[in-house]
This record gives sequence, C-alpha cells and structure tokens, in this order.
Amino acid sequence: MAVDKQSITEFFTGLQDRICQALETADGSGRFHEDRWERAEGGGGRTRIIQNGDVIEKGGVLFSAVHGPASDAVLKQMKTT
Repeated sequence: MAVDKQSITEFFTGLQDRICQALETADGSGRFHEDRWERAEGGGGRTRIIQNGDVIEKGGVLFSAVHGPASDAVLKQMKTT
C-alpha cells in the first residue's frame, strides 16, 4: 500500500484547523496567529499560537510534514528505542 502524503497532510491540517476552532470557541476571545514555514531539506509546517485569551494564557497547535534523509544521530536513536 502506497502512502499518499497529500491526503495525510490534508487530514492533519484539517485536524489542526478543527482543534484551533474548538479552542477559540472555548476561550471566547483568544485567536490563533499562524506562521507557515518551510524546511530547506524538504517539507514544512504551520505553527499556530494563541495567547492572552479569557481562558488560555498561551498555547500552540503545531503541524509539520518534513521529509529527506535522516541524520546519523537520528538513525542511531531509532535503533535504540
């Protein structure tokens, strides 16, 4: 079975949207601010931060989809866990 990266990305960004909307609704006044970023080695993500709301002082909901070769340090850690 092939991995459909686009479908997976759409699922998780949609989930991030729903989580942020629910938190904004629960908070009442706080709104998320988004920072989109790209990784030179491949991929990117969205960082969303909410602060100074009625309930939430500060929080974040992050998504990243990165790809490319893993470093030796990462490969070594994967073998030990």
